[in-house]
Amino acid sequence: MRDYLNYAENESKDSGYTMDGVRVYLCAHATTKEVGYTTIFLVPTGVENTSQASSTLFNILPPAGGDVPGGSGLNDGDPGIPPPANYPQ
Repeated sequence: MRDYLNYAENESKDSGYTMDGVRVYLCAHATTKEVGYTTIFLVPTGVENTSQASSTLFNILPPAGGDVPGGSGLNDGDPGIPPPANYPQ
């Protein structure tokens, strides 16, 4: 996870953005069967680096970041083996 965050931060910086977090998306993979598969992936969020005049009256909150355009998401899901536990515990 830390490796991805470092990568996304550097990629955002190279794209002219300051990464301020990640957004988690819940999605479904399309399949040819009636059964679909769910996945979760992360996308970097941030604000574009622009020159701004400073004013103490108007700079109360920093601008909110959206998805970084062209930012590489993390979707490295594997089917894996579920943990050996009976649910609910």
